[in-house]
Amino acid sequence: MDGPNLLRAVGARVQARQGVINMSEVDAVGWRGIVYGTPVVTDGGDAVGSVREVLGSDADDIFHGLRVGLSRGHRDVMVPSDDVRSISASAVGLDLSRSAIEALPTYDEVATYHLASVGWLRKHLGWTKDSARDEEPG
Repeated sequence: MDGPNLLRAVGARVQARQGVINMSEVDAVGWRGIVYGTPVVTDGGDAVGSVREVLGSDADDIFHGLRVGLSRGHRDVMVPSDDVRSISASAVGLDLSRSAIEALPTYDEVATYHLASVGWLRKHLGWTKDSARDEEPG
């Protein structure tokens, strides 16, 4: 990253920490480039929380949405991919207002299972519950 772009990115990161960000000042990334803890901002540029989990399928290259930890209310919500306006290294912008984001239902993690070797001698396939913590460290 050259000098001017680095300064813009640093400036955008500082603005995000202060609660407001101008999304036009940062470089876009794909959904797989979203880093845990990235600020999430409203359509007006107000920071409302941070990314807690990226919901998608790497195998099928499908982005389903984001699990967002709200800064107010101390809860997580699921934001569908249709409501994601922009993704950058510094912030994820949504097409929703603060009140619309806060009105989203609380994220409910559904238990998931996978096929694995089961049984006393692990001789046959069966369903095994996924680990309780499937998030990558942020």
